[in-house]
Amino acid sequence: MNEEEKQKINCELLRIEALKKYAPKKENWSYPEKALFSPKMIFDVDKKIAGDLRLKAVKYSFKHHYSKSFFYNKFCKDLEVKPEDITTEEDFHKIPLISDILFKDHPEKGEKFIEWLKKIYVGDFPDLGDIDKKFDYDNAIASLQKNDISLVYSSGTSGKFSFIPRDRLTWNRQMYVCSRIFEFSPYSLKSPDSIIIWLGPRPDMTHMYIGRLPLMLTNLFKNASIYFGVDRELTTGIIKILMGSEKGFLKKIRSGLVKSIAANQQNKTMDKLIDILDKRERSAEIVIGGTPFFINMFMKKILDKGLSFDIEKGIVITAGGWKRFSGKKLHEEEFRKKINSVFGINENDCRDIYGMVECNALNVSCEGHYKHIPHSFIYPMVLNEESESLGYNEYGRFAFIDTLANSYPGFIMTGDKVKLLESCPVCSRSGPVICGEISRFSGIQDRGCGAVLARMFSEEISKNIK
Repeated sequence: MNEEEKQKINCELLRIEALKKYAPKKENWSYPEKALFSPKMIFDVDKKIAGDLRLKAVKYSFKHHYSKSFFYNKFCKDLEVKPEDITTEEDFHKIPLISDILFKDHPEKGEKFIEWLKKIYVGDFPDLGDIDKKFDYDNAIASLQKNDISLVYSSGTSGKFSFIPRDRLTWNRQMYVCSRIFEFSPYSLKSPDSIIIWLGPRPDMTHMYIGRLPLMLTNLFKNASIYFGVDRELTTGIIKILMGSEKGFLKKIRSGLVKSIAANQQNKTMDKLIDILDKRERSAEIVIGGTPFFINMFMKKILDKGLSFDIEKGIVITAGGWKRFSGKKLHEEEFRKKINSVFGINENDCRDIYGMVECNALNVSCEGHYKHIPHSFIYPMVLNEESESLGYNEYGRFAFIDTLANSYPGFIMTGDKVKLLESCPVCSRSGPVICGEISRFSGIQDRGCGAVLARMFSEEISKNIK
């Protein structure tokens, strides 16, 4: 049995386990679930099969939100679009798109914030009882989680949070998508010798989107040794403190103290992880993942100790965006070369993920570093300034139809500037890919979780790395 055959078996075993964990019974699958769960490889679905699955899923999803979302229904009626108008893929451009700004355009706290959530949420919103003026984001997150609603968030560098309420159905679909990123891994990571190092927050201690997604790791890789880089609670309140966005002299002092404590904890965690790699680099299957910022800081610490590794079986997974660290833009190619130098991991085994809190798809790079879109349940678009589709091979505003979003409308236009190709120039996987650099349009702030984590920790960690 060759390595490719072993990888396919590993992928199928993981898929079966993920289906048991996250999928409803097959006889209860809706069209979006058929589009997600039926393909054996969600990043390599035949174009015609994907198109058939996606068409049914889009029609189902649009009808669902048209009939059950009050604000989206009104939006569609104002534009004179109804479900009967969507019969073929050529009609997808008629579906009204929501700006991603909608999800950060909310009141700060209290009853008004809950009222805003009720308008966004599609489904039966739970009764949260009496709400006073001090009821804040973290109260809402905790209260909704008790009702099986995951209120995950992302924050731009301005400190303004984007909130997305995912019901259990949507969240389980999201978790399944997360599990499928390992279609790109040559390793099973199922043995006790496997090591997963995620240089980010513990997923059970935050609802920050990029921090919450790794819950999939603890659900599906129970035999592996899993370590997290930020081993502390990360609430919206703590994020505001670490970002230094709160005003007032005493609050600024508190921000400095919390940052210093966080940096000290981070150093201790990094020392522990370096020791683990030093002992296991040649014997274990190893995944190192996290935001580019944290991985870069981890490598800096390793190099400052005069160390490097020769990991025989390993991959690196980055997520959270490519940002400026200390005023210098770190490019992906440069970053991959550094990974190879520090960890000994081949540049082809570096995987980058492009995702966002508003979307349940994760677009994962292949060995050629093109980001593959799971096109059986996502319809991607690139738009011009008039919100008209540009098709392939041109940079424009990224938009998408996300059929997995059950508890909020997933017809969204972003502020990201991307270019799509109809197929990957390097690998044989079917479906469109994102090519080249992803950036923000002029005048639109950095909004990724990675940028926020970098801003929260960069100054103090840089000063205190030992």
